[in-house]
Amino acid sequence: MHRRHLGTPLAAALSTLVLAAGCGTDDAAAPSHWSAPPTPPATATAVPPAAAAPAATPATADCPRPGPAPRSSSALDPTAASYLGRAGTDSANAVDVAPSCEIVVGGRFTDVRGTATTTLGRGSGAVLRLDGTGRRLLGVTRLAGTVEDLEVRRGGGEIAVATGRGVLLLAPDASAVRWQRPGPAGRVAVGSAGTVAAVVGGVVRVYDPRGATLATIRPDGRKVADVAVDDRTGLVFVGGYRQVAAGPCVPVQIPYLHAYDRRGTLRWRAYDHPAERLGDRCADSRVERVALGRDGKLYLAGVTDGGNSVFGRSAADVDRPAPNVATDKFTQPFNTSNAQQSYLARFDPATGRQLAGQHLLARIDTKGDRGNTITPYAVTADERGRVYAGGVSAYQIADRGRITLGGRRLAPYAGGDAWLLVLSADLKRRTTWVVFTDGGAGAVRGVAAGSGVAAAAARVDKGPFHRTRPVQPVAGGGYLAVWPGLS
Repeated sequence: MHRRHLGTPLAAALSTLVLAAGCGTDDAAAPSHWSAPPTPPATATAVPPAAAAPAATPATADCPRPGPAPRSSSALDPTAASYLGRAGTDSANAVDVAPSCEIVVGGRFTDVRGTATTTLGRGSGAVLRLDGTGRRLLGVTRLAGTVEDLEVRRGGGEIAVATGRGVLLLAPDASAVRWQRPGPAGRVAVGSAGTVAAVVGGVVRVYDPRGATLATIRPDGRKVADVAVDDRTGLVFVGGYRQVAAGPCVPVQIPYLHAYDRRGTLRWRAYDHPAERLGDRCADSRVERVALGRDGKLYLAGVTDGGNSVFGRSAADVDRPAPNVATDKFTQPFNTSNAQQSYLARFDPATGRQLAGQHLLARIDTKGDRGNTITPYAVTADERGRVYAGGVSAYQIADRGRITLGGRRLAPYAGGDAWLLVLSADLKRRTTWVVFTDGGAGAVRGVAAGSGVAAAAARVDKGPFHRTRPVQPVAGGGYLAVWPGLS
């Protein structure tokens, strides 16, 4: 089955995928001469500075030992792979790795059994905690609203959660609420010192470690897609796009990436080019995800509807080429028509200088390698700067017919592959590019990597997915796979 576009949304369910990665230390941000614009295109309401982060002592655990890289980018050997929860409306929307190497998953779960349950709200939302091998469910915490996103504070372990009911900060074991604020939240991030930022009702609200509001950021005339926090630089990063009906491309969507301080003042911006300077770069383009990697760098996942995009140009100056890395036909935007592509990029968080980028697309081998749709829903990086991304792909990614999990060949593409990509730090080598759909369909919704563990959360449209030593014997809306990490 060949499709150019994935036109219908996948049914919500859960799939969580875990791999391990080597540990390392954060790199200092590289210097840059690039400066912010003189007039910020945003308004903000500021309040006093943040209070100190509350003390937290995360639990200790034996982290998985990293191993050698897979023998092939299309082959992985999972140590565990299992469904979780009920089929149908259950879903996993986010995942992170705690300092203890526990895996923390958030989403909608109507039924998860096999461990103790803590009830902090009555509803279908939940946070699940699993050990670093993925073979044991440690706890389930019930919340009132569906968990749309979460992030674990590095070094402390508190869990920042965005739900349809509000923003919460949970204790490291998810047994208690440290603080909560009302309002439907779609995305959330937490810095190493405890600053929390969330996308709430189309704006970004910034909170200090005790939940006091520091700022409300309103990027005028721009859609907000995601947020990230870096407490080392004191910056909050906001990404999305603006719809423009002027210039040579009418209409067109122009991506933006902004950095604000914790009081809401714009410090730098990337992309957000004036419409009249686009030239023939008329493909709609958007920033979908931003994340602070564990290497201390800022990462972006974007989409573009066609190959003639501003992502081929510098984030600072549309008249200069971007520092993109192209390795093969799956990273070169040619013969694409209007197929939706992914774009991944790395930035210096202190200055906004673009350090590297790469296009990513699927190709239809039976139609002259015509470009096909691949959409990103998640991006991050581990301590060594290896890039992790995931999403949903139409027919088909590189070597799709050769992908093996546990030494067994997967069933052919069946309509919407849940894919996971791991790139070397220089973006020149694919360490892993696999799917987890074994005759089924789904989409990776979140990725995480650190402390020797990496994970990806996905929703499942239909089974089957690959399974090995499952913790749940029956099919469900969730999925978890674990395998040795990278040394």
